[in-house]
Amino acid sequence: MVTISRTRWRFTWAAGSLFLIALFGVTTHQTWLTEFDRLIIGWVRQPLPRPLTRSIIWITTSGNPQSVTWITLLLAAGLVIIRRYRATLFLLFNVLIFAGLGNSLIKHLVRRPRPTVDRLVNASSYSFPSGHSITAMLLWGSIIILLSGLLRQHPLWKKSLIGLLSVWIVLIGLSRIYVGVHYPSDVVAGWTLGFVLLTLSQWFLTRHGDDLS
Repeated sequence: MVTISRTRWRFTWAAGSLFLIALFGVTTHQTWLTEFDRLIIGWVRQPLPRPLTRSIIWITTSGNPQSVTWITLLLAAGLVIIRRYRATLFLLFNVLIFAGLGNSLIKHLVRRPRPTVDRLVNASSYSFPSGHSITAMLLWGSIIILLSGLLRQHPLWKKSLIGLLSVWIVLIGLSRIYVGVHYPSDVVAGWTLGFVLLTLSQWFLTRHGDDLS
């Protein structure tokens, strides 16, 4: 029977708590959150060589809606071809519903303006939570979960891919701070909310013992 571990649930509760704390701080204009954002922005937005800056812009662009949509559709098509219909539903629901519609709804409810700093890329809509961060968590997190099932017999490959994709999720979030379109608390909110939704969708689709892979 497929079950989600107690450790995973503990991390999920912790992530949900962090999201609610960030939401409270943003909606009530808490000073401690402003100081947190200022501290992290000062650390992340250090002058870097042009090649490295271009690489960061490329990383952040890879998380744009157009890129994510194509990646998701290609992966979904591949899953359908190999008849992994439950996995297809898992991926599409996470990316299109949770990351797409869910994130947009929260943005319009909170209506946090974006940072007033020099931006390296264009960005519209509101700031909280970071759409790129929640999408990265839900897209690449979904892939991590699916690969974990497919690579049970290959632990080295499994650990390597999980590590690489986890780093990619972090890099996309940090890139949004560096290019000046998000506060760190937006990014933390995106990661944590994405993690909670990822766990809930996995639980819902596997609650009767069915395997996503």
